[in-house]
Amino acid sequence: MPFSSVCVDAGYASLRDVPEVTVDQCTEGVFALTLRAPNGAPIDLTAYGIYDSSSSSSSGDFTGVRVVVKEMPADTNPWDIVEAFVSDAQTGEITVAYDATRMTLRCGIFTAEAQIWEDGVMKKIYPFFYIVNPSLSASPANNNQALSIAEIRMSIRDTDPTANFLIDELDFKTNEIALMIRRCVDYWNEIPPPLATYKPTNFPFRYHLSIGVIGLLHQMASVYKMRNNLDYSAGGLTVADTIKWQQYSNLSDKYWAQWTQWVKDTKYRMNIEGGFAQLRSGYYNGYYWSNYR
Repeated sequence: MPFSSVCVDAGYASLRDVPEVTVDQCTEGVFALTLRAPNGAPIDLTAYGIYDSSSSSSSGDFTGVRVVVKEMPADTNPWDIVEAFVSDAQTGEITVAYDATRMTLRCGIFTAEAQIWEDGVMKKIYPFFYIVNPSLSASPANNNQALSIAEIRMSIRDTDPTANFLIDELDFKTNEIALMIRRCVDYWNEIPPPLATYKPTNFPFRYHLSIGVIGLLHQMASVYKMRNNLDYSAGGLTVADTIKWQQYSNLSDKYWAQWTQWVKDTKYRMNIEGGFAQLRSGYYNGYYWSNYR
């Protein structure tokens, strides 16, 4: 998902605050989202003429909040557009209804944003990740065995904050895992030759995708730890909680090398297979040959 370099202007104190919404495939229900200003305070939607359950202005032009969902940002048509229910305009709280006819029809990582409209003019956008967990009840065409966030966490045992006793929290946020799934699919699509363009909702190579995602996650973590690597002492205790950045980097190099080599080999094989075709002689004519005696 593309985020502006000034994303904090869209209501997030930092990019780590970009929220994610997670629902299950083939289900219906509602999810809640609070739109916030850069300082973390909830947005007062009444400043845009939006009130509780507001959906239009007196002029007839749309005033309210819409949620737009796409499989890929470059898609011409949205996957879905839903008008949000404004549950508390003064605190920026909205709820969005979803059902299996569209919003949860297909699983995967989606690009999404909440748009604030006033008198038919879009005033602000709030990007977020829309994650649909796969269900066994879905049709194969809409399931595609999409790689889930939970599978990535289980693969690196980042499943329990209390088990990570050094940091006492999960090592990777859900939105970070979602972003790296997107980036791996982007890598596949951008590396030549341009064969079989995929989306995070239909990428079929689950194992190798997980290898790439794990590599990118550790690359991100190693850069963060290196940037903040400063050992210090206090009260006779030496703290070196970022000293392992090099180990994270080594893990990243290992996993990422496996991913890139697999992408290269797979695209090479697909390209070769695509070069085979059945050629017929110009002298062949099925009618005369079959009737020749």
